[in-house]
Amino acid sequence: MKKLSIGIQTFSKLIKENYIYVDKTDIIHQLISRGSAYFLSRPRRFGKSLLVSTLAEIFRGNKELFSGLAIDSLPYDWEQHPVVLISFSDISYTTPTILENGIKLYLQRRAQEDNITLNQELNPAESLQELIVQLAKKNPVALLIDEYDYAILQHIHNQEMADTIRETLKKFYTVIKGLDPYLKFVLLTGVSKFPRTSIFSGLNNLNDISLDAKYNNLLGYTKSEITGYFPDYLASTAQQNDYDINTLLHNIELWYDGYKFCSASSATKLYNPFSVLLLFSKERFANYWFETGTPTFLINLIKHHNYPMQDFEATQASELELGMFDVHTIPLKTLLYQTGYLTIREYDTFTHNYILGYPNKETINSLSLLGLASQSSNKKTSLTGIAFDTTTKNVSEVVYKQIEAN
Repeated sequence: MKKLSIGIQTFSKLIKENYIYVDKTDIIHQLISRGSAYFLSRPRRFGKSLLVSTLAEIFRGNKELFSGLAIDSLPYDWEQHPVVLISFSDISYTTPTILENGIKLYLQRRAQEDNITLNQELNPAESLQELIVQLAKKNPVALLIDEYDYAILQHIHNQEMADTIRETLKKFYTVIKGLDPYLKFVLLTGVSKFPRTSIFSGLNNLNDISLDAKYNNLLGYTKSEITGYFPDYLASTAQQNDYDINTLLHNIELWYDGYKFCSASSATKLYNPFSVLLLFSKERFANYWFETGTPTFLINLIKHHNYPMQDFEATQASELELGMFDVHTIPLKTLLYQTGYLTIREYDTFTHNYILGYPNKETINSLSLLGLASQSSNKKTSLTGIAFDTTTKNVSEVVYKQIEAN
């Protein structure tokens, strides 16, 4: 049996060390064939970092890593391009100065890989400009930025600091558009967008594919992918829980399925990939989302703003609201959608609003725990219109039946 890629975000390691890779390269091929500058938002633990790593290996021309995958049989020239991959979750962010120094050090290390020396006196934006221009002497550069919003989100409960961090990053991101002649491809990923903060005011050439039906399946697992890539793990987990395969698949759907990131009624619903992998590893159903997928900033914001825990089943939101993430005014439904606690159920063609709902059993349980974390002094916390008992942490089966019906 191939190994489960729990916590593996490096594509080359995944391939070389016999981990299961759920092949998304046909969709990735569409992405790189149809455009060159993108933005994608998805919740944590949905595979953004692995996507970025996969793109890096494609642009490096490492064709041998993709033997037998979909892109291997599709028209692509495998030309080698320099790659600058920046993961902001790896950069210190305590203060604006520490963040700036962290970005500069990150870029200096990347420059050294190609024997390029960056002037120590340059600021982060100037360092990026110089690095890209020098690398592009070989070939246009692929610029991949993962978790672009990470530093802001870690300070989101402190508005003054969040504003300062945002301005620091704005100066950095603004120079990317001017580097277009030197760039082959650009992708920024994150949990959220900050349209009202103007962080993208100088980077308006990005194609936001976060709600694009063509890329709905780019991250996350489909049912056919689960049955196709994990048959041995399905058999083992079914045996461990004394289920037949159909019963097991039904329960996996109930617990971890239900995500959709576009308005198309025909779009495939997606499973949380991280939770599915942990299920197959531990061979028991559990609420893995709250333990590993809940960002600290979400709990801090709920505490800071004292949001009322209300029922969001069948609530409506405009496309603007889904993309909104203002540092000072953050609607809770937007926050829960962007962090994966709510998902798109339907699209109202008359109002042009999205109808949101709870994806699955796991996210409802997680919301219960989230309410407990933010309002621990209460005996009961009302969420989704149902009382969650703070001692048992269970949710009424009525909600689960609603999920099954949907």
